[in-house]
Amino acid sequence: MKDENSYIDPKIKRDIRSSMCSGLVERTAKQVVGNKTIHADFAYKKDGPFYCPECLSDVIVRKCIDKNDHFAHKGRLSNLFGSSESQLHKDCKQEILTELQKAFPEGKWEAERPIKENKEKGFAPLVPDISGRINGKAIAIEVQRSFLNVKTITKRTEEYTKRGVAILWVIPLKEELGSDYFRPRLFEKFLHSMYFSRTYYWLKGFGTKVIATHFGRAERWIEETNWYDVEQQEERDAGGYWKVFKTIREPVFYQNTIDITKDFIVEEAKEWTPENEDLTVPKRLIFKDNLKKWWTDKPTRK
Repeated sequence: MKDENSYIDPKIKRDIRSSMCSGLVERTAKQVVGNKTIHADFAYKKDGPFYCPECLSDVIVRKCIDKNDHFAHKGRLSNLFGSSESQLHKDCKQEILTELQKAFPEGKWEAERPIKENKEKGFAPLVPDISGRINGKAIAIEVQRSFLNVKTITKRTEEYTKRGVAILWVIPLKEELGSDYFRPRLFEKFLHSMYFSRTYYWLKGFGTKVIATHFGRAERWIEETNWYDVEQQEERDAGGYWKVFKTIREPVFYQNTIDITKDFIVEEAKEWTPENEDLTVPKRLIFKDNLKKWWTDKPTRK
């Protein structure tokens, strides 16, 4: 017999996957005003705003006819293209390729040039979006597709590294990311860790320019709550402080766009596991910016 207590609504499962947080699995959330816990069955839009008690991000209540009422994370995401190769993805490859061919005519820059497998050396076949050489050093540029998962990114990065090819992952956006808090997707966070706390975004018309972006920590205010504890027979209070979001970040941009042809260097990096993360970033040879740290580690408050 199926244990009803172990059943999780498919809609809630989807929310857990997309938000990377299971804080709403019990179908309860916190009210921003008063900091009280409320169950989805008894919550309505007028009772909001609400937030997740686990990751602290904003949530909305969903009233359902055929399923259980539940809360869902509301965190803003970056505006990417769909799962198939879109015109934006093609434009990104073509613009970067064209400018690299101009800047480094001896670099033999090509799009989707097959790299054959070598079973003796344990090399798998690769087809980089863009590949060539800068000052004699082999470079591969991958234009991130939204459906590529961390496992695939890791495998490709390791394969390029084994071959002595420095890899740069670029994320094309439909529109500017904006300065408001947002929830980086898992692969965005992974690339952020891969490139020493920055991710590279691209917009149509940028050519070989990208936006170097740090995912800064952010805090939200937890309202103070007062109540009477019947068991202890005393007045209790909680809240009244700032607390760091677990999954929400503030995009902190370098002041200017940077150019792949001028502002990037080849660097070897050791394997490491970021603090409070489950994913391990592999040993890698990367093509990264040569910028000094432009952000502070102090969380922001809005």
